[in-house]
Formats: sequence, structure tokens, C-alpha cells
Amino acid sequence: MSALIPQNIPLTADLPFGLDVTSDVMLKHVQEVLTAFVVSVKDKALSLEDILVSFFTNKGVKDLLVAVSTLAVFSHEIHTQFQEHLHLLTGTKQLKYFYNLPLGRLFCCLEDFWEGTAEAEWLLNLKTRVCTTAALAGTKPHQFFKEKKINDYKDFAEHVEKLDPHAIYPTNIYRQCDGYTVSNEDCSTIESVMSTTLTTTIKTRKKVLDLADETLSSIYRPLGRVVAIIDDKVEGLFGEDLTKYFAHHNIKYQKVVARGNEVDKSLEKVCEMLHELKKNGVSRNEPVLIIGGGVIADIAGFACGLYHRSTPYVMLCTSIVSGIDAGPSPRTCCDGFGYKNLYGAYHSPILTITDRYFFTSLHEGWLRHG
Repeated sequence: MSALIPQNIPLTADLPFGLDVTSDVMLKHVQEVLTAFVVSVKDKALSLEDILVSFFTNKGVKDLLVAVSTLAVFSHEIHTQFQEHLHLLTGTKQLKYFYNLPLGRLFCCLEDFWEGTAEAEWLLNLKTRVCTTAALAGTKPHQFFKEKKINDYKDFAEHVEKLDPHAIYPTNIYRQCDGYTVSNEDCSTIESVMSTTLTTTIKTRKKVLDLADETLSSIYRPLGRVVAIIDDKVEGLFGEDLTKYFAHHNIKYQKVVARGNEVDKSLEKVCEMLHELKKNGVSRNEPVLIIGGGVIADIAGFACGLYHRSTPYVMLCTSIVSGIDAGPSPRTCCDGFGYKNLYGAYHSPILTITDRYFFTSLHEGWLRHG
């Protein structure tokens, strides 16, 4: 048995998990904590902000968030132990970085845990209110703590900054970097080993653009907008559906339409996409949405890999090739000097969605080719 939680965790919390936390244990505990919190506030006349203050200062909630932030969410062991409730793992991996997770996204991550509980309806209403309140949805907990003078997490932040600084100051919550150095006595020679661990999720869906489906809205509603790179042929077939979907969820939809033919796999097209990402002010932690087949997956994924040195993206696959190969693959690329895939980078999407409904637009030859 190896410890999934470091031994020297902050003393400000009574940790609810043991050394070998399983999805069953975590699910049961999170449900108990959330239910107890709701019971403590639901009959009080509180504003939304006051409810959030009560949420973060609730001892059970605080201990829960601190415990999750210390989980080794990138380890093979924790993935194995969550296999029975795999749908909880994506949210758990993001909750590790709750200190920098937008409030709207934080409650979206918790939603899978509270489903089926007696207070699920109340919690869903709370999540909806947070996600639809622009002043709160994109606010990060550490900003909220400062504004509301919540000091409950101060000792935790100071401790974890030394133990696992990436949990407090992540450049990207979808990857984890590590390394060590060794030098000789006079430091004339230094050897170093550096590593980057990436996390990604692959989901198969049908009609992800159905207005009731929250696969995409749960990601982009807390951000208030989505910047999308979309294949021109997909735009012609499903552009109206995309516009309606994001409008329904009150998400500003900023699209970049690009050609996705083999001849378009050029460095010039990648640079055009980089220009569009900059023009739209995409930040280094804002997932771009890429919609299309294999070519769009290659060149738009490559553009995201170059932009800010690694901008996250969600891949919505609309062809067989992108759905089973190019979409979830970390290999992004473009052609150059007459050579196929001469330029490239390993940059996997944070989420790949293979939606079989899009395949209905493909003629039989493309299906057989895929």
C-alpha cells in the first residue's frame, strides 16, 4: 500500500480520508459533508454570497477540500481505486486545485458527487445560481477568501506552498511538473531530470449539442464564453446547432471557422489560428474548443500547444478518424517543405468527445475509410 496523501499535510484540518482512499469512501464522505452543509443553511434567509461564505467556512467542507488538494491525482494507483466510479475522477483531479478553480467550475466538479442525495435539488439550484452570476462564476476561491476576509485556509495555503506549490500556483491544472537536480561540489556540473504528467479524459456521447446535455456547458458556463476553432464544413452542417446550444446556456460563443482539408495542414494555417487566439484574448488556462475532423485536430491542437507554450483544449470529434485516432492523440502537427507532419508537438486535449451523431453527416466512403 502506498500513501496517496503526503504524511506532512497541514495540521489545520482533520483529514476525512485514510492513506488508501477509494472512490466508495470518497463518494460517501463528500455526500455526507454536502448534505450536512445544506441542512445547516437551507432554512436561513441568506444571500448567495453569504451562502458561499458559509460553505467555505464550514469545517466539513474545509477539511474535505484540504484533503482532496493533497491527493496524488496523477498516480496510477488512484486511477485504479476510482475505477468503480470513474465519472468522479475528472472532477477530483480538478478539485485538487480548488484554490485556483473558478467557483462555477468548482460546483460543477462537485455535482457528480451529490447526485442522488436528498439535497441534490437544493445543491443544483446553488450551482446554477453561482454559474449564472457573472461576478461569481469566474471568481477563484483565493480571490473570494481575500474579498470576504476568510482566513480559514491561510495556514493550509502557506503549508502547501512549500509541500506542493503547484496546488496553490498552477500554471495549468491539467498537468503536473516534477524534477530534481544533482551537482558536484563546486557546481561546475549540474545534472537534472524533469518530467511533465498530463491528464486527459475521453468520453463517447450521442447528441452532445442537445440543449439538456451539460458536457460542454459545465466547462464553459463558469468562464462565460467559449472560443472555438471549427471546421468550415462542420460549421455549414451544425453551425446553427452550436449557436443555439451556447445561447441556451448563456455562453458567449466566439468562433474561428477554418478549412480542414489535407492541403490546409500548413504552418501558415497554424499561424493564422495563433493570431485568432491572440485576437480573442485566450488565456493560458482557458480551454479552447476544437470542432472537426483529423486535420483540424492536428493543426488547431498544434496551435494550442504553441500558444502560451501549452493552452488546454477540448476536442469535439466529428469524423471517424478524429474520433478514434487524431482527436484523443497527443500528436499534433502540420506539414512543411513537402513533408508530412514535419512540425509538431505532443499536446493532448484535456477532454475528447466522440459524438456518433456527427457521423450521420458522413457519406459511406468516409465511414469505410475511418
